[in-house]
Amino acid sequence: MAKLFERILGQANKKNEPCQPMPVTAPEYDSEYVAYCIELEQVVSALEENLHASDDPKEIAMQTLQVACTFYGGDWAGILEVDLEMDVWNPLWWFNMKKRDKTAQLLGEFEIAKYMPNWLRSLKEGKPIIIPSVKEVQKDHPEEYAVYKRLEVDSVIGVPFGPNPVGFLAISNPTRYVTRSSMMSILAYVLHRAMAQQKTIDSAKLAMSPDEIQSDRDIIINFFGSMEIHTSQGVLKERNFNSPKSSRVATYLLLNRKSSHTAWEIVEALWPEEPDKMDTLCNYIRGYIHTFRKAFALISPYPLIETAASGYQINHDFHIMTDLQQFDLLCEKAQHATSVSHKVELLKKAVDLYRGHVFENACDEHWIIGTVTHYKSQYIGVVNELLATLMDVGDYSGVQHYASKAKKITPENIKVYYWLVCAMTKLDCSELAKNEIAHAKKSLTSEEFASLKKLLMSDKSLPDELLTEVG
Repeated sequence: MAKLFERILGQANKKNEPCQPMPVTAPEYDSEYVAYCIELEQVVSALEENLHASDDPKEIAMQTLQVACTFYGGDWAGILEVDLEMDVWNPLWWFNMKKRDKTAQLLGEFEIAKYMPNWLRSLKEGKPIIIPSVKEVQKDHPEEYAVYKRLEVDSVIGVPFGPNPVGFLAISNPTRYVTRSSMMSILAYVLHRAMAQQKTIDSAKLAMSPDEIQSDRDIIINFFGSMEIHTSQGVLKERNFNSPKSSRVATYLLLNRKSSHTAWEIVEALWPEEPDKMDTLCNYIRGYIHTFRKAFALISPYPLIETAASGYQINHDFHIMTDLQQFDLLCEKAQHATSVSHKVELLKKAVDLYRGHVFENACDEHWIIGTVTHYKSQYIGVVNELLATLMDVGDYSGVQHYASKAKKITPENIKVYYWLVCAMTKLDCSELAKNEIAHAKKSLTSEEFASLKKLLMSDKSLPDELLTEVG
């Protein structure tokens, strides 16, 4: 570790001047520079010793950010990741000196990079950015100045890092060594390594894929219930995005992946009820896609969503199979099955695929409700056909298993209760059958229970004492 810090320090001291050069007295005659060098050596040595006590990259990053903030006398230090293709940046880790941390509220999920031209130039040139007073940029870059004011920043220094990932170590409102950036370069290198290590850990946590995946271009996507994306390197779940709007944009593109879509088309499809915010939301689309791509990068070296000349599209180099496609295929095959046993096998596979509404977290939203309703109706039909077939072949335990599962997913399906009662009767479990009728009476609407009652009363195979329970 000591040699690493020596190498980093040597590299840092060779860094170019800031984007906006500031006059600095010759180091050999500058007492402030001498004090800076002495303190730098002491702080780096202490940090090195402390970092040996942890293998947690986030903990290492937080210690490093605290050191950065204290060394420069700032009130906030953080890592800003930049996606140049999507033109957005977002905070990853940060340390706040203030008792009340408002970073998440002030920064939000991401920011638009084009509003920060000084930072983009700094990144392009690989030079630190030093702004002693944000009022200096107010005239030439009013949008950048507006961001500073919103974030409660009066002065700022930043050092770019990269590649993979690309970003900045930034400190707001520094009060010490404002023109000296070599310490920040050292700390930025440590943080960059911590980020890479954290990505490796996160990828390892997601390492689990179905057997059907044969190459790194194969993808299986499950939409029933919560969305899951399977690749050869792991499984990405909707909660991993940590962004409901990002998962909506990704789902919309995946369900409509035959063509590309402009930001305007996506916004109009997902949020048509907010016409006054259309321009703002169009700018945000790139941020939502950036969030998705960042998460997807944990399980694939290739982007799933690409930027096209006419908007955004799903990468056509991937071989994608969804559980919706599998469900449709199984249902079609079941209708043409040449034997009852084969038909039952196919129906069971289709029923097992259905884990809940399509994209459950947004299933009542207008842009997807047609798809949700279609597959829910299909599922009810398939499960009812399976239960009827299992009853015909005398598999009453199978009826009980699949009916109990279906009752939880679609409790309004009255035929599930009917087949449960019939199967329990055949298994000589009359008390359980009576309990099921009582449960149906409480769970179903009066109209639904009336329909169930009609079904039960018309079944002459059911014992009379059971029918009296129907009322």
